Amino acid sequence: MAYSIGRSGPAWLRVQAQVYTEETHCWVCGTYVDQTLPGRTHPMGRTVDHIRELWQGGDPLDRTNLRLAHRRCNSAKSNRTRARPRPAYTADTTTL
Repeated sequence: MAYSIGRSGPAWLRVQAQVYTEETHCWVCGTYVDQTLPGRTHPMGRTVDHIRELWQGGDPLDRTNLRLAHRRCNSAKSNRTRARPRPAYTADTTTL
């Protein structure tokens, strides 16, 4: 059976377990992560965050690119990273 590279499959589960074992605090906000909370549903549940996002070329399985984070912190960081400033509207009035 083939597994996709990224956030699924045995390699991801191994590195995810390693992060959960080795880290106790959210790398984004610096506070303790209660790893008994449901990670998929609770905003303060545990997640593994990519320091360099996958869409930016970050390695999905490189342990040095992975840190423990609260789900809420991970989502907020990702949203800020993806937000791009809109270009200012300029009009060339010389051609009117």
